[in-house]
Amino acid sequence: MDNLWNEAEAAKAGTGLDLRVYSSRLIGSDPALVLHGGGNTSYKGTVTDRFGAERPVIWVKASGFDLGTMGAEGFTALDLPALLALAELEILSDSDMVAEVKRARLDPQAAAASIEAIVHALFPAAYVDHSHADGVLTVSNSLNGTALLREIYGPRVMILPYVKPGFDLARQMREALLSPAFAQAEAIILEHHGVFTWGDTARESYERMVEICARAETWLAGRIPSLPASQRIETDPVLIARLRGAASRLAGRALVSRPVAGVPVAEIADITRLSRHGTLTPEHVIHNKPFPAIVDDEPETALEDFAAEYRAYVARADDAGLTPLPPHPHWALLADGAVRSFGPTLARARISADVAAANLKALRYSSRLGGWQGLAEGDLRALEYWELEQAKLRAQGALPPLVGKIAVVGGCATGIGRATAEALRDRGAVVVGLDINPAVKDHMNRPGYDSILVELTDEVKVRAAVQQVVADYGGLDILVSNVGIFRAGANIELLEDAAWDASLAVNLTSHRKLLKQAIPFLRHGVDPSVVLIGSRNVPAPGAGAAAYSVSKAGLTQLMRVAALELAPEGIRVNAIHPDGVFDTDLWTPEALATSARRYGLTVEQYKARNLMRTEVTSKDVARAVAALADATFSRTTGAQIPVDGGNDRVV
Repeated sequence: MDNLWNEAEAAKAGTGLDLRVYSSRLIGSDPALVLHGGGNTSYKGTVTDRFGAERPVIWVKASGFDLGTMGAEGFTALDLPALLALAELEILSDSDMVAEVKRARLDPQAAAASIEAIVHALFPAAYVDHSHADGVLTVSNSLNGTALLREIYGPRVMILPYVKPGFDLARQMREALLSPAFAQAEAIILEHHGVFTWGDTARESYERMVEICARAETWLAGRIPSLPASQRIETDPVLIARLRGAASRLAGRALVSRPVAGVPVAEIADITRLSRHGTLTPEHVIHNKPFPAIVDDEPETALEDFAAEYRAYVARADDAGLTPLPPHPHWALLADGAVRSFGPTLARARISADVAAANLKALRYSSRLGGWQGLAEGDLRALEYWELEQAKLRAQGALPPLVGKIAVVGGCATGIGRATAEALRDRGAVVVGLDINPAVKDHMNRPGYDSILVELTDEVKVRAAVQQVVADYGGLDILVSNVGIFRAGANIELLEDAAWDASLAVNLTSHRKLLKQAIPFLRHGVDPSVVLIGSRNVPAPGAGAAAYSVSKAGLTQLMRVAALELAPEGIRVNAIHPDGVFDTDLWTPEALATSARRYGLTVEQYKARNLMRTEVTSKDVARAVAALADATFSRTTGAQIPVDGGNDRVV
């Protein structure tokens, strides 16, 4: 573990709180110390109140902030004497503690402080750091962990048995800090939980944290020089889609699934056994439940087994007032050594993936140290169903309608395809665009809204692209096929074979290839929906557009046949027929002006030459696509929906 302190950077901090921010970010930037909002830090100082009096204050990391990225806004200022008075109480429920800590805020609108605010207040030091260091916890959770910790650290590190975070921990810490041993202590390790360090300066507390955690890592490296590397695992993508579909059904909602670094097959049996004996640190049970699913070639059966095991674990609480969480896994270990995470959003799936990776590494080490003895089931369940965690879940607002869904949009660099990708993204879906145009990377270039450069007429490359989407996100629920070309008009007598062949290849055959490759994954999707982008030329063709009109008519017939074939599997297939959509690359200002003059209209009049006398935009088409993809048309398949402002030749 590297000491990242940079005195030149630290010197830029103008206040003690600024230094607190700087060193907190150093801790938060190291995933071996904290993950995704874990850990907390504090700083004690004074402020001058409205009446000119100096007040002792503690700034504590606020709940929901991430040490690695937050600034001063991530710390909530609290009245220090008020917290110290709370620590003197013999009994205080967690909900009452939260209420009292809220009352201690200097700014009543500030975010709620960490659940461990009272613990931080008790330390007689300006700076206090708390991490969930992987190395320390790996040793702590291993067989005879207490003895191993004492061997590594000796008498100058206090080792306290696990108690539940919150007021119980505050009471335990009060006793420890009042004991004679604290005067000589360099750090405090909470078994199965984490590490506390402190100092009169930010640097002192931070460097103590690094040194304490590095000792555990050095000890582990001496016992186990290196873990056998796992080879890249190419799991059958259909199996991945089946697994994610089964997990989504247990969750009662669509889930995103992310890949996690795999493990050698030879270690699966050991990891399976050890994973039933607790998580690396208590908060991991909140992210990832108490154990993973173990999956063979029949993922549906494996997940039913997981659900039964999880329900039994909840039932053993013997608490009629407890409302069980959905019995789906948050991560799974597959028979080939692959590991997948699951979450209702991409962000949550990524957190679960990182937490799973940390737990896997610890389990692999512990299997070589003789065993794993994490928190007991009752302690894990008490945290997973803690009243404070349940309150957070109840406070969550409504999620966007497509959250957790995975969508592929073919032909989305510009125009209708781009607007569709953006509409699906804005409704919460993970969206991957497929396009040959490199311009797609200008806007679809990040996890969850990404793109793959692919020639959609090349079925081998299309297959690889769709499989990549499934490998990255777990499955496929929404397919929008939009790619198309329009060659300069020519009457049939003059129509070149090349123009005809190109129109059919792009406007019809490429859609069939994409749909063909998507179907094996759509059948395992959540309320799967396919939308093909046709054209007003289907019901109302124009002279000189035979190639375009015939290809779009064929596409519509493909949609109708697909609707017939796929309806028994719950896959909806519909078509949108746009017309007069002028905010695309096809329509340059010059082309618009030329067409408008041909009809004796201004450009604005030409754009609105439909029954409703209104302009149709790419976003209008995209909204219609999104409605076909969400629950709005959940009982509709085989439909052809015009988005054209009304056309007298169609009506």
